[in-house]
Amino acid sequence: MLRAIVEWTLCQACEPCAARPVCQTRAVMKIDPDEPAWIEAGRCSGCGECLAACPHGAIGWEAGGSAG
Repeated sequence: MLRAIVEWTLCQACEPCAARPVCQTRAVMKIDPDEPAWIEAGRCSGCGECLAACPHGAIGWEAGGSAG
């Protein structure tokens, strides 16, 4: 299963974060306005809406799943 991840080197720590309001599962998290956002993997459904919403292209895909 694909899950979204934030590329911290690309994230501009926008305030407000453009990806947060489009996330239907509220997986895009951001607490400190000066810090990058992150994706809570357990909440991410893999819909991809946040990828299109980030104006800096800082959100990408990571293959998820269990090991072993």
